[in-house]
Amino acid sequence: MKTVAKYGNNVFLFSVFLIEPITSIWYPDATFRIPYLYCLCGLLLIAFHLLHWQTKIYFSWIDILIFIPLVSNGNDIFKYHMEGQIGTFLIFYLLSKTATTENRIANLLTISGCFQVFLMLAQFFDCLPSNHSIFPITGSFKNPGPLGGYLAISLIASIANYTHMKKGWRELSVLILLAGIIYSDSRATWIATIFALSYMGMQYWKIHPAKQWSIALLLLLLTGIFSLTLYKTQSAKGRIEIWKVCCTMIGEHPLTGFGFGGFQREYMNYQTHYIQQSPSSDNHRLLNNNRYAFNEFLHITVEQGIIGLFSFLSILILLYIKYTKQHSVLFPCLITYILFSCFSYPNDIFLLFLFFALLLGKLSADTFLVIQIEKYPFTIIAFTIIISLTGIIGNKLVNRELIDKSFSRFFYRDDYKSLSYIQHRYSSIQYSSSFIFRYARVLFLKREYQSAIPIIKQAIGLYPTTDKYCDLATCYLETGKYKEAENAFSDAIAMLPHHIIPRYQLYLLYQKTGEKDKADHIANSIIRIKPKNDNEHIREIKNQLFKEAF
Repeated sequence: MKTVAKYGNNVFLFSVFLIEPITSIWYPDATFRIPYLYCLCGLLLIAFHLLHWQTKIYFSWIDILIFIPLVSNGNDIFKYHMEGQIGTFLIFYLLSKTATTENRIANLLTISGCFQVFLMLAQFFDCLPSNHSIFPITGSFKNPGPLGGYLAISLIASIANYTHMKKGWRELSVLILLAGIIYSDSRATWIATIFALSYMGMQYWKIHPAKQWSIALLLLLLTGIFSLTLYKTQSAKGRIEIWKVCCTMIGEHPLTGFGFGGFQREYMNYQTHYIQQSPSSDNHRLLNNNRYAFNEFLHITVEQGIIGLFSFLSILILLYIKYTKQHSVLFPCLITYILFSCFSYPNDIFLLFLFFALLLGKLSADTFLVIQIEKYPFTIIAFTIIISLTGIIGNKLVNRELIDKSFSRFFYRDDYKSLSYIQHRYSSIQYSSSFIFRYARVLFLKREYQSAIPIIKQAIGLYPTTDKYCDLATCYLETGKYKEAENAFSDAIAMLPHHIIPRYQLYLLYQKTGEKDKADHIANSIIRIKPKNDNEHIREIKNQLFKEAF
């Protein structure tokens, strides 16, 4: 028992950063189970620690600032099936406080980063498949952007821990990680890396904090000008458009925001309204179906309001106050994460989210302690909570497992008894984005159009996109509901007016219903549009319509 309490944290934390990439590549269908299993293992470890805790329990301001928003949003977390990810985050945060030294955690970050580079090499030589249809090398991530951020944190950990690493390995690890960062070709990664290295240099030469802020602002200005005018300018301008929409959303609910997951549910509706306000703007071509703010500060403000942003900034300020006065191997890694999050979406990437929990937990240990509680009263309350959470999470895992097995039998074997089972248990899973999106798509592909309609509507409520509206319109079309099909296609067009496919599908609908004037109007609009993504299929559509028109 004592051995588990002593070494369990380290084994658990080290294992996750090796298991997670392997699962993402070789067992992608099992990814929904993993956070629940992490939670169950983590709760068991916390219980062991409580049994062997010999002193009083202490809480800091940072603990309070983290737990209060999560508790107040508990209903949304469980309703939208985010308890696995959020629970794992909290468990990582708590266990990392009593885990091994900062130097060993830095070694863990370095090793996990080098493992990602190994996966990149395997993808480069076609030994492993990429996780993206366009990008050939993604590591265990969906695209190279998050991969670059992951490698940047690993690189900074390796450099910050340089004096505690064996000679030869430290130089090799830096070169390996630097090569991976260069190949990832991520602007956000370079900005974050430059800032973190600058901070480490300023700390080394003991530059006054006031001058540090001046240098940081100058760097921010220079990198901002560079990214907007010289490197991937279209991508940078597109993110500025997204940030404008985010500001509109914040104006609607400034104090408390839209709640956990609210960005994904609401953003596209606000983007549609933004486009409709100035339909002639060329900048709209930079926008697409999107569920990321590409800035975690804006994302937090949209979902948690100014109150949530204040809590988050307070945590960062407290840590900055502490670590400007003392050396830390991991604080530069946190700076890398924060700077990367200004231009990306690391909190939506599970492995990066766990990086954040690990850094936050270790850095906040023994920081600004404000509350102390006697062990035994707290232990009784804590065990009650742990037992309750174990039961809830275990029940959710079993229920989801049974539903997913039924889903697989329906998908691969056309087992309609399994479909009936899913429909019977639908109320318990209807707010799970990951399941509903797959369920809606499979019903559509199997031409179960009538059954697919309410599921696609639910999927649209969780994350509206042009593709889902087009699928909904096709379902209406196949069931003879032409007016509803027209409305759904029109909604898809309003969402992204520069997309050709929804317009072309509406054109085919008008052809089928004999509405020639409407068909001609849509055809002319397609011919005039300059598509964002030109390809052979788009060119064929435009050539066909041009020949018919002239």
